[in-house]
Amino acid sequence: MSDTSVVDNSTGKEKSRYTSGTIYKMIIAITFLLAFGLIMIFSASSYGTAASNFRSQLVFIVFGALAIWGLAFFPYGLYKKLTWPAYFLSLILTFLLLTPLGVNVNGATRWIQIPHIPFRIQIADIVKTLMIIFIASFISSKWREMHKWQTVIILWVLVGLQAGLLLVISTNLSSCLVVLGICYCSTFIASKNWKLHLGILLIAVVVAVVYVKVATSYLPTEEELLSNDNFRAKRILGWLYTEKYEKSAGYQVIQSLYAIGSGSFFGKGLGNGTQKLSAIPEAQNDMIFAIICEELGVAGAIMLFLLYGYLLYQMYVIVKESSNVFGSMMVIGVMVHLVCQIVINVSVATNVIPNTGVTLPFISSGGSALLMTMVECGMCIGIRRQQTRRVYQKHLNE
Repeated sequence: MSDTSVVDNSTGKEKSRYTSGTIYKMIIAITFLLAFGLIMIFSASSYGTAASNFRSQLVFIVFGALAIWGLAFFPYGLYKKLTWPAYFLSLILTFLLLTPLGVNVNGATRWIQIPHIPFRIQIADIVKTLMIIFIASFISSKWREMHKWQTVIILWVLVGLQAGLLLVISTNLSSCLVVLGICYCSTFIASKNWKLHLGILLIAVVVAVVYVKVATSYLPTEEELLSNDNFRAKRILGWLYTEKYEKSAGYQVIQSLYAIGSGSFFGKGLGNGTQKLSAIPEAQNDMIFAIICEELGVAGAIMLFLLYGYLLYQMYVIVKESSNVFGSMMVIGVMVHLVCQIVINVSVATNVIPNTGVTLPFISSGGSALLMTMVECGMCIGIRRQQTRRVYQKHLNE
């Protein structure tokens, strides 16, 4: 990796090192991930919907590319002025789900349909991005107080309120956890108050264990489970007792495991997967990782993780070489968001955690999720571009 070195003419000594080409490397990684996703969406879709899913994803890629280009020139300092507007907008968008604009799909209202717009918007995707801005701005404005547990708790309460509304109004537990995860990791990095964070983590683990114990205190028959309206209990039972409920709650997961196991190391070949045909419904969405493993094998999964790792490393470079707290926390928020999405999606496909609807960044079919992920990458590119300009301008002035 090449670096930009600046030499002091009076002393002849190198004054600083600044990694060059980070923006271009990010764009290359994003391009490869998008291309990978397009190929897998076309391959994972059923024969009747492959072309339409491909076209739809391509349209959102074009919009996302325009967003990246625009945000690359947007002064990121202005984001800080959107601290409270971003927070209240996230609340307003969440409450929109309760209006006639809200769209109910499979018993959950997570989308809004604006008249004359040919696609639905998933509110949680926008909320996550808005909360990244809010969290970064709050931390940067309270930077000298972040070691105080009171300051951390205030931020947790504010973010927890938004996450709780997502859970209550849209029944979207996965997005609620992602928002909380972004906040938790950001404050852990900023405050260095490991005792407080460890205590909260232990409480969360205890609550989760108790909830699982209660949910599994009675094991219904498969017929009883099919008529049960408590979908979270179904998912926990399908996770822990996959084979017992292989025809109901464990069906999608067990089919995903079949797909992953049958792919071996090199896979069956692109387009040759069979689980996507009927065994895994909507395979191009949340379970696309299983199709990747079936058709491209472990080798394909490794290639995907390397692309993710390369992109995340470029973001790490931005954070490492940044002298601005707000810019650093923005990029950290985006990194945590991507990692959460990847870990949750892959863990669901491999039955490490209960089934929950989280897309695989850049890969899964889903317009609003893809668009907002690209918006976040555009914000990172804009931050890096302005960092670079300031550093070079400073050296020129010197």
